[in-house]
Amino acid sequence: MGGMSSEHEVSLNSGRMVAENLDPEKYKVTPVTITRDGDWSFAGQEPVSVFSAIPQLEALDVDCVFIALHGPFGEDGRIQGLLDVLSIPYTGSGCAASALAIDKVRCKAVVRELDIRVAKHFVVHRSVWKDNPELVTSQVQAELGFSCVIKSPCQGSSLGMAISATAADFPHDMEHVFEYDDVVMIEEFIPGLELTCAVLDVDPVAGPRALPVTQILPVTSSYFDYEAKYTPGATEEITPAEISDELTAKVQEATVRVHQVVGCELWSRSDFILAGSDPVWIEINTIPGMTQTSLYPQAAAAAGISYSKLVELFVEVSIANSAKEK
Repeated sequence: MGGMSSEHEVSLNSGRMVAENLDPEKYKVTPVTITRDGDWSFAGQEPVSVFSAIPQLEALDVDCVFIALHGPFGEDGRIQGLLDVLSIPYTGSGCAASALAIDKVRCKAVVRELDIRVAKHFVVHRSVWKDNPELVTSQVQAELGFSCVIKSPCQGSSLGMAISATAADFPHDMEHVFEYDDVVMIEEFIPGLELTCAVLDVDPVAGPRALPVTQILPVTSSYFDYEAKYTPGATEEITPAEISDELTAKVQEATVRVHQVVGCELWSRSDFILAGSDPVWIEINTIPGMTQTSLYPQAAAAAGISYSKLVELFVEVSIANSAKEK
């Protein structure tokens, strides 16, 4: 938990919740916190470099690593690749699927090939913006219009994101998002109901299944931003969503298809905007939040799966899958 991304604090909250809900009668849990600088701290000890951490990790002889990291350096395939090299089982998707899923630009290209609707967008590099911001603004006006959505392509938790209502707001919003990376993705703004759908992929026979769809209604924010996601009471979340059975099935089917085609394992969650009667796919999360306000455990609870049962399922299935591969 923790990690080097802007989602460090969210990850700490996820990790603590996971550790607290793993049955101490069945599991010996060693919390590992990765600092913002990339050092590793085992069970509250002084942080050490990753080079010193690897021998400590091997010495623990763990049965499974529960990855509760979000964003770059944790959800993007890098930690997964390290654990693959060390032959240590872990929860969640593998290296390749994680890397694809976190990249909103490339993942959208894959999802578009499934004939699932995605928002129109184009990509702008910092150098292009600095050379000619007026040209970029004109391109937005011509191709997408205002309002538009500006995103840092590999961030999560609505960090590195802005909704630019007018051309006058646009330069300030671009500079804000460029604080996170040298590339931004500018999308058309699609007004509509925000939905999210989780996938539980723990049955090798039945395959992945969609959990109940959740309807998201921010109370204090204009959209589902960081504050709305992680402040208790800031958002009303309705599970199952108050939409038709036909729309529910359409969202769930799209969610499972994306999970499979991207190559996700164990769990994921896809976000949508409902434009009229047409769900527009936004992004997929391979390590969704597991805090007390997070959407994935809420969907699991609506399906009759408690938090403690959920994390136990993740651990047991990850260990079983690893044993099959040997």
